[in-house]
Amino acid sequence: MSHSDIYSKIRWILMANFSLKETTNHYRAKLSEDLGLDAWDINQLIFLVEKQFNIQFEAGIEKNVVSLNQIASLTYKAMQMQTGSMKVA
Repeated sequence: MSHSDIYSKIRWILMANFSLKETTNHYRAKLSEDLGLDAWDINQLIFLVEKQFNIQFEAGIEKNVVSLNQIASLTYKAMQMQTGSMKVA
């Protein structure tokens, strides 16, 4: 699954669960400042992403995640690690 596909699914999760409008470009949006998510919402978003993609983030990640792009990147990396296809430079 590509990074773009992951972003699209996370965006759908946001629109379905947090009343965000589809017409807005959320790619670089900051979760709190731009999207208006509070700490509880961010925790819920992380839970929903973990459930959707069948992954597990590190404990406490919600304290460090600030943007939608960051969640998409972390999800992509977690999925790559899970399938063992992560390339080591």
